[in-house]
Amino acid sequence: MNIKQLRYVVAIANTGTFREASEQLYVSQPSMSIAVKDLETELGFKIFERLNTGVSLTISGERFYEQAQSVLRDFDTFEAKYLAPTTMQHSFSVASQHYDFLAPVSVEFSEKNPEIKNIRLFESTTYNILSEVSDGLSDVGIAYLNNHNRLGITRMLDKLDLEFEELMTFKTHIYLRQSHPLATKDFVTNDDLRHLSRARFTQENEQFLYYSEDLVETFENTKIFNVTDRASLNGILERTDAYATGSGFIDKESVHGIRVIPLEDGNANTLIFIKKKGQLLSEVAKSYKRSLENYFEQNKF
Repeated sequence: MNIKQLRYVVAIANTGTFREASEQLYVSQPSMSIAVKDLETELGFKIFERLNTGVSLTISGERFYEQAQSVLRDFDTFEAKYLAPTTMQHSFSVASQHYDFLAPVSVEFSEKNPEIKNIRLFESTTYNILSEVSDGLSDVGIAYLNNHNRLGITRMLDKLDLEFEELMTFKTHIYLRQSHPLATKDFVTNDDLRHLSRARFTQENEQFLYYSEDLVETFENTKIFNVTDRASLNGILERTDAYATGSGFIDKESVHGIRVIPLEDGNANTLIFIKKKGQLLSEVAKSYKRSLENYFEQNKF
């Protein structure tokens, strides 16, 4: 039994056919079939029932598949943590805070890198982003720094053996519905926001303020909608007078019904590209970074 055979079993179970699994793993179908038959002989039971329409797991195969998934997750985390990226990648993963530019940037990146067959966008909490890159589950991470969070975030980066490259600086922008009472203003101030509700992304470690994605302070007695995804946040903005904060980088195809206005007294923020310390960016990661820079140049305020 070896890791390669476990990968074959999981891919076949997930896709339902030897053909699709072999295409996914860039292995010939006969080689995969022989490897799985050898494994079944070694185990002493059949993992799959071969059907005219594909395959299905046997009862013993179900148990084996569940254990194989667990072993592969642990192995992939271990391997990604210590191995440098290969020169020929077929997948690419980005862990990021919640930004509207992720989708258009990833589409451009995909068009320029057709050999990348699996593109993963992992939008999550700040803590999860740092852990993803540190554990090797994501190639790069995207977050922001400013005077309020820089010390805490850079301390965590150092603890997790990570470093960053600066992508660009941006002013804090306020997101609100197009029919909002403030929507006609060229800019807003903190006083404009003081009595409004706000929507923000939830973090696991709320006691550590440097993990927050909020770009303005929370005023006393403010009603807060805590959400985990951009769809819920935008839905709240479209239906209430609440506001949210962000980078201001948004294109017309990404979000509808939302107005973006600069905050007059807003922080100076820096968007950063997070990677493992001392590890050079792969050519694929460099390409994704260029797609980010292209987007910012085309959609800057």
